[in-house]
Amino acid sequence: MNKQLELIGEIPTAWTDHITFAQWIVNKKQPKVIVDLGVAFGYSSFCFGIPKIGKIYGIDTFEGDPMSGHNNTFDYVNQKRKELNMNNITFIKGYFGLVAKQWKKPIDILHIDGFHTYSAVKNDYDTWSKFVKDDGVILFHDTCVPHYGVREFFDEITLPKTNFTCSHGLGVVSKNSSLIEEIREIFQLDK
Repeated sequence: MNKQLELIGEIPTAWTDHITFAQWIVNKKQPKVIVDLGVAFGYSSFCFGIPKIGKIYGIDTFEGDPMSGHNNTFDYVNQKRKELNMNNITFIKGYFGLVAKQWKKPIDILHIDGFHTYSAVKNDYDTWSKFVKDDGVILFHDTCVPHYGVREFFDEITLPKTNFTCSHGLGVVSKNSSLIEEIREIFQLDK
């Protein structure tokens, strides 16, 4: 486990402070399926994968974008997955909307971290939230970056939610209000 944490620590990311929560939510939910929309260098996918619970699907074009830079990271994440011996992770190369057209699995945890414009985040949510189980969790990265549309979209969501303000923000949404309250209490988050 320490070797995995060391190797994950070498991966470029804006997600560093969320590793403890990622492992906590995976252990708490015992998910069968986690979908990570927006992989980049794979940090969040690997964080979800450390507990070795369920199957993680990291979906991305692996081409980058104007906000994150243009990087072809597909070979990198697959090599890192082998080094970390994380056979519970599958990386899927494709556009979120096209992959969703073929998607059949119910999702326990959905992480939305693709293109950060308001319309892109809304589209990802509208397209993928229908696969999330009633007691599932939806995460939004970069909720504390003022010029990203993810912040505005997250603010509009009326379901029970909370927000981590570290590492550019991580919004947590679930129909399960007691889970949201537990997260606030354990991680000492504001209401």
